[in-house]
Amino acid sequence: MRNEGSFLRDRKGTGSAIIGLAAIFMGIMLFALVFDVGYLFVKREVIKQALDFSNMAVYREIDEAKLADGELYINEAPAQDTFLVFLQDNLKLDSSLNPLPGSVVTGQVQVVDFRIYNPGDLPTVDPLGTPINEVAVHSHIIAPVRPVFSGMFTTVDLPVAITTDIPNGWPW
Repeated sequence: MRNEGSFLRDRKGTGSAIIGLAAIFMGIMLFALVFDVGYLFVKREVIKQALDFSNMAVYREIDEAKLADGELYINEAPAQDTFLVFLQDNLKLDSSLNPLPGSVVTGQVQVVDFRIYNPGDLPTVDPLGTPINEVAVHSHIIAPVRPVFSGMFTTVDLPVAITTDIPNGWPW
């Protein structure tokens, strides 16, 4: 007959149990990492789409007098104001670019670059390396986002940049 206390003193299989627990822990960490990377990718695409829509809104500021002469020209000062208004609306931000409830970002958004490429600037290349041959709007922001798992410890600053050509079918 076996001694009842010998089971606790017998260490056979302890190494296998520790290796198994370590493998499970590593699997959970790998899943969390893959999930967070996918989550950040989706968030970046949502922010990029909002940025693209904000760029498209800038085309409201086309100089009508120059357009009557056949020249497509965007007035820069009102265009920047329009861009900021639509960026605030699209990302649910206040006037200081801080997030409001329901925003996809978790901190103040920074506008790193905003450029309008008018006919006098063409042809050129935007900061992304894309050739620009027609009137276009380029913007670059940094948006803080909190990942799901690693977000307990930190936020990630997502750089998002896009150059938007005039929408097809313009003028409407």
